[in-house]
Amino acid sequence: MEEEQELDIPDSLADTPEAACTRQLQTRRQWIRRLGLWSTVGMAGAAAWYWTSPPVAPLYFNGIHAFAHVSHPEVVHRIVAAANQIVDKPYKWGGGHQVLFDNGFDCSGSISHVLYRSGLLQHASTSAAFLRYGLPGPGNYVTIYVNPGHHVFMEVCGLRFDTSGQRAGEGPRWRVPGRDKQGFHPRHPAWL
Repeated sequence: MEEEQELDIPDSLADTPEAACTRQLQTRRQWIRRLGLWSTVGMAGAAAWYWTSPPVAPLYFNGIHAFAHVSHPEVVHRIVAAANQIVDKPYKWGGGHQVLFDNGFDCSGSISHVLYRSGLLQHASTSAAFLRYGLPGPGNYVTIYVNPGHHVFMEVCGLRFDTSGQRAGEGPRWRVPGRDKQGFHPRHPAWL
């Protein structure tokens, strides 16, 4: 291994910031040469790991209620608990907008209830208003799908919470099968 020659810095420039920068660069080059290719590969792998989001564990679903995994953030546990409280309530147009604990919920009322109870929303919203909620695009844990003025539902760790189901009048439920997302805009709470 050849040693790199030091650059001669004139005495008149020895105390300048440029000279200090040149000395630092020489030291860095020496370390990179000593560490070799494996350090570069290791740094690239570490950078890729840092910027890649970890896989999200799915919710446990027993057919009626969902349960968050221990690795999920606390807010996901609160979302799931709030949604479980209104599972099996009937569909009621306008339900969940005037009263927090209503006897029935519509699509936006159920999502409003869950987000409000988990601390992610300050008041009930309509499906049109959800188009401005949070950030655009799907989230890692929670995604709210909005078709303004028509319908809103959410997915939490891959499990859908929705009022549209197999039978007419069915209220909010956890549902395994996906649905057509054509015409829906994905939104998500910040950091989720």
